[in-house]
Amino acid sequence: MSWWRNQNLEGPLRGPDDRLWHFLVWHGTANGVYAQRIFFWDDRKTETGFVELSQGQTLHVSKIRDRQRKLARDKAYRETWLQPLEFPIERHWPVLDSDEDI
Repeated sequence: MSWWRNQNLEGPLRGPDDRLWHFLVWHGTANGVYAQRIFFWDDRKTETGFVELSQGQTLHVSKIRDRQRKLARDKAYRETWLQPLEFPIERHWPVLDSDEDI
């Protein structure tokens, strides 16, 4: 279980309103189930959230990029995943042990 690095998933994307959106992607197995989380936030960190995908919902890297683009450009879609995040994300959302729940 780890933060997904070096797959071009961390770069910011600009939305149609000219806001910059940032992303971190986590992936791993917990309780025998593979899962992915796409964390996102705007430059001011006023809108934050994450998409959680597990079991049959997980995506290939190219589809994760598509989902990131959709989060950056589609306000209605993004609003379904909004929730507060604490920063730095890596410290407040630690990698889970294999026996912990997601």
